[in-house]
Amino acid sequence: MGESAVRDVADELVSAVVRMYGAGLERIMAGLFAAGEDGEQVALALSGDELVATLLLIHDLHPVSLPDRVQQALDSVRPYMESHGGDVELLSLTDGVARIHLQGSCSDCSASSVTLELAIKQALEEAGP
Repeated sequence: MGESAVRDVADELVSAVVRMYGAGLERIMAGLFAAGEDGEQVALALSGDELVATLLLIHDLHPVSLPDRVQQALDSVRPYMESHGGDVELLSLTDGVARIHLQGSCSDCSASSVTLELAIKQALEEAGP
């Protein structure tokens, strides 16, 4: 077989494995939510784990809505922003694109606006790539 044929077969196999894991995760999450409040608490606790959250995001199974995850991400960087004389506000979230407004200034600190923006960008990418 030629190199491209091998690559195509490998891509198909990886895709099949990813779909299988996604289907399994979907069943797990459905089972947890079907179990009532205790199951929902377990699902939410699992989604708080960085690795599990990433797997749930890949398969569009994260139990926390994108707007809530974006707000949580901004809330997580807010103390850092405030410690440098700034803040961040979510203006809109449309088609997976967050528009934010950086507020305040950093007058007596060594952190630049670029550093602050990178902290926000990293938090947002982790919450909703």
